[in-house]
Amino acid sequence: MANYLTNTNEEKKQMLEAIGAQSINDLFCDISSKLRAKPLCLSEGLSQQEVLDIMLAYADQNKVYKKVFRGAGSYYHYIPSVVKNLSARSEFLTAYTPYQAEMSQGILQSIFEYQSLICRLTGMEVSNASHYSGATAAVEAVLMCAERKRNTVVVFDNVHPDTIEVMKTYLSRREMVLDIVRTENGVVDADLLANSLNDNVCAVYVEQPNFFGLLENLSKIAEQVHSAGAKLVAGCNPIALGLLKNPAECGVDIAVGEAQPLGLPMNFGGPYLGYMACTSKEMRKIPGRIVGQTLDADGNVAYVLTLQAREQHIRREKATSNICSNEAHCALIASIYLSSMGSNGLKEVATNCVSNAHYFANELSKINGITLKFGSEFFHEFITVSKGNSKAILSALDKQGILGGLALNDDEILWCATEMCTKEDIDRVNEIVNEVAL
Repeated sequence: MANYLTNTNEEKKQMLEAIGAQSINDLFCDISSKLRAKPLCLSEGLSQQEVLDIMLAYADQNKVYKKVFRGAGSYYHYIPSVVKNLSARSEFLTAYTPYQAEMSQGILQSIFEYQSLICRLTGMEVSNASHYSGATAAVEAVLMCAERKRNTVVVFDNVHPDTIEVMKTYLSRREMVLDIVRTENGVVDADLLANSLNDNVCAVYVEQPNFFGLLENLSKIAEQVHSAGAKLVAGCNPIALGLLKNPAECGVDIAVGEAQPLGLPMNFGGPYLGYMACTSKEMRKIPGRIVGQTLDADGNVAYVLTLQAREQHIRREKATSNICSNEAHCALIASIYLSSMGSNGLKEVATNCVSNAHYFANELSKINGITLKFGSEFFHEFITVSKGNSKAILSALDKQGILGGLALNDDEILWCATEMCTKEDIDRVNEIVNEVAL
């Protein structure tokens, strides 16, 4: 983009013609016009104070909810003050990409610590330095599993819709097949999984918990997948891992997920952080950076980029992945969060999420006309079914400054309760829902 802006009009025209675009706006045609930034149209000669007032007026148009009962991939958790204060230090904010190890020991160590924490969280042996999001991490993971004679990836209809869409985009350009299998009662069905496994399947991707909030039997799924000669990739909510068996214990080959719950604010949708960890058997296929610990000539601990003959060092067409950067500062935030919480703190957060969500679901199901869609175990999300009044329920909550669940259709709402939801908050939501349901 910088080159485009500094080129002559003729050069710009040639660049656009080379990619089949008539104008610069054609490059953004896939983005809804509602989401595109509109020109500010500021008058000339405004003072800094006047410009600030205008910008603050724009900012005031954002509606910020203090009570949140929606998840669906982005979660409202408490962030300890130490996370914000430490991550805002100038030496972290100004750190550059660590190509020169002798000049970058600080940032290299922070990445190494992040990798170590992710390995402890997932039980895996190797972690990379992060991805842009949980969805991209999931796709890069299934690409690791591709083989010459196996090019089919199996996913289920209870996987996050955004992840499925990203998979469609990636795999369609890799001449790979994406097989979306239906689920029974919201979770993976053993018989349907067995029917989808064949000699062409290289990977099966599941989520724990899945998009409906339900818990999967990862151990059983891993046995089925491995018996068919394929590999299992699991997208795990990192907070849930404070209570559940970790991916390694369940026999997962590659663990991925969205690490936003680990100290990153919701931030209107980003930037977020995708984590990836795998067994040592898959180590040489894992994309992105890996930082290793060694000793220098004087015997002091030193950190270096290892397994470097990768995306940024070889020809694009030879690369298995083209991720040549990471979300280093987001990874740092996740590291500080995990370090400050510790295993006991993470378990306490997860326990509170489960307790609040189950109390919430139980109270909602007492309301006439409201039922739970599924009867399976869930972590901190669940779906309720009502009689065509999802929009009315969410609208009533919105008027009270409460962000309700995600409307899946006219009848169904996907709710979420984290440790930030108090009993008083939950009871208030139930009162409002009860009034609408009546």
